[in-house]
Amino acid sequence: MKSRWLQLVRGLGIPEVRAAEIWRELKAAYGADGRFYHNLTHIGHSLAVADQLREVAVDFTAVQLALWFHDVVYDPRRSDNEAQSAAYAERVLRPLGVPDALLAKVTTLILATKTHEANDDPDGWVVLDADLAILSAPPAQYDAYAQAIRQEYSFVPEEAYVVGRTAVLQRFLARSPFYFTEQMRERGDTVVTQNLSRELQMLSPGKLRF
Repeated sequence: MKSRWLQLVRGLGIPEVRAAEIWRELKAAYGADGRFYHNLTHIGHSLAVADQLREVAVDFTAVQLALWFHDVVYDPRRSDNEAQSAAYAERVLRPLGVPDALLAKVTTLILATKTHEANDDPDGWVVLDADLAILSAPPAQYDAYAQAIRQEYSFVPEEAYVVGRTAVLQRFLARSPFYFTEQMRERGDTVVTQNLSRELQMLSPGKLRF
């Protein structure tokens, strides 16, 4: 992960000493207590999926930066994590001479992860499909993800969690197609439906299996 980060920012002309400092900051943020899912494992998985969708992207540098920073600020008690993460990215990158146009694109991509709507932006398609690629993972991996999300929301009483999580899953199930890129639709949409439907069956007050 570190080498990938350093390679990315080297292409932006960021001094390696400062790049290494940012890496340590990112590692600390994503390794904070309570990060059961929104951690570096998630970032690494998202970047790996984005690599497979690279031909779709117009600005792959913006895609990668957005994925690196999109969950850097994460507090499940708040509703402004995406805005705070975008502000964090700009605060870190602007003093290092990253072009305004690139910063603006990164901000737009990070903010899109709040609603998961990408309009007609291929870069947005890649970021959002990579971010939600876990939903089409094999059953055991998906179930581990669902359990990790429950752990991040452990402060929420079970009944309230069931209501909230059910609403999220039903909203995802209503999307058709689910993924934006053809590559992800071909191999993922059916599996997403299977995974979400299975989790919904597990979400019952007093019977939650996570």
